[in-house]
Amino acid sequence: MRHCQHRNTADRHGTVSDTPARSLFSGMGFSALAQMAPLLTNLALTPYLIRQLGLDRFGVWSLILVFLATLTVLDGGVGASLARFHAYHGARGDREGTGRLVVGSLLVFLGLGALVTGLTALIGPAIVSVLDIPPRLAHEARQLLLVLGPLLALALASNSAIALLQANARFRGLAAVSGGSCLTYAVAVVIVVDRGQDLPLLAALTTIRYLLVTVGGFWAGARHIRIRRPLLPRPDERREFVGYASRMQLSGFTVFLNGEIDALVIAALLPVRYVGIYAAGYQAATALRSIPLYAFPPILTRMTHVFAAHGLAGAVREFHLLESRWLPATLTYGAVTTVAVGPAVVVWLGPGLALSGAVAAVLLAGYVVQVAFTGMRTCFVRTIGRPGPETRYSWCSTMVNLVLTVPLTLLFGVVGVVLATSIGIMIGSLYYVVICRRLADLRERRLPERWLRATGLAVITAGLGEFLVLRLGWHGAQALLLAGLPVLAGLGIAWSLMGRELTRGPCTPTGVPMKEETA
Repeated sequence: MRHCQHRNTADRHGTVSDTPARSLFSGMGFSALAQMAPLLTNLALTPYLIRQLGLDRFGVWSLILVFLATLTVLDGGVGASLARFHAYHGARGDREGTGRLVVGSLLVFLGLGALVTGLTALIGPAIVSVLDIPPRLAHEARQLLLVLGPLLALALASNSAIALLQANARFRGLAAVSGGSCLTYAVAVVIVVDRGQDLPLLAALTTIRYLLVTVGGFWAGARHIRIRRPLLPRPDERREFVGYASRMQLSGFTVFLNGEIDALVIAALLPVRYVGIYAAGYQAATALRSIPLYAFPPILTRMTHVFAAHGLAGAVREFHLLESRWLPATLTYGAVTTVAVGPAVVVWLGPGLALSGAVAAVLLAGYVVQVAFTGMRTCFVRTIGRPGPETRYSWCSTMVNLVLTVPLTLLFGVVGVVLATSIGIMIGSLYYVVICRRLADLRERRLPERWLRATGLAVITAGLGEFLVLRLGWHGAQALLLAGLPVLAGLGIAWSLMGRELTRGPCTPTGVPMKEETA
């Protein structure tokens, strides 16, 4: 591959020096801190909660969180659309439009919370009776279902506040709000949750955490909002938003079918403790998948601003600039973490939950392909207001998943459920590449020359390191930190071998470096 020399030049179309790159990486850093806070909190608290509550009661709590995650996804596509529209209003300095969007979305979320509260009051006992929940936990499960509506409303409202900060590149404030709320929650859980019937108390603490994020987020983003009449989006704004949100909801529904339904299938067929086993593995896999996705909010904001300023051609150039760095980096990261996650879960939770490690490894293998090949494409289609391709690839993944679930479950049990999900995600992701090539000629470039050698050495280093950590016999959240060292060592080796090629950026066919657009 021909090497290209990086140039710090600017032209009248807005090419820039490394200043925008520094701003983008700074945003990624604070975005990562904001999104890492709840993940690290859950990783730290899970062994404690399993020990204090017992595996059966932890399984009930995990099932309630599955219900909450499912309902959060099935919000009409409103939550998934807010970041794009907030960013578009922010790019034009339209504070009144942002205010109308905030008011309208909060009213929708309150309505959804009230609807869920009414439904759970009516059918909550029937839901508990259908699931394989021990009789001694049935009363607590019914209590938790009654607070599901308020939890949903606050969870969606907190997502709205987060979207506002992300869209206006307020990542420092977002990190402070997210970190502060998670620290408060973690301390409160350790202080007040003790052995016994503490699930309603745990739900109350979760409600407070969402409330802190909501209030703190809107306070930090208040300068980007102006409340003026009309309070709700105008008819033309509603039509555009509803059209976009409806397509996002179709994609969101597949998230439910590809993820949350696995837990519901397990809950229907197996004792509730297996939901906890699945939830622990799912949590580990999604936590590792989420780390590259921390870059999405600043990238989506940047790409939306480029699209607003330079149109489709500018967005395509921005995609190719970012994709040339994204693909090799995420593939290397994914290969290393997939090898390490199974042993790391055993280090985290103990040998009794080794099945959770197998669940995590199978799921993460599918997530690696998904994140690597769909990440920048998803940012691109959302930027240009064309979520249709994302919906099509999501439904492709779902159909493959549904076809494979029954036979693979019969063959491999719980692991078969997640294996069907993983295969479906892989096939759908590759289909997405084909769709986007047809849509805007989005193409891959060759991986760096040293990618294969760097990734192989990183995988070997991480695998051997996890084996040695596992032999020590230490378990718990603190031991998990030790298990992260081989992963960091492997990634460090990979970066030392190919980091310069990634930071140099892509070359055009003539060997001239591509230029960055000003956001």
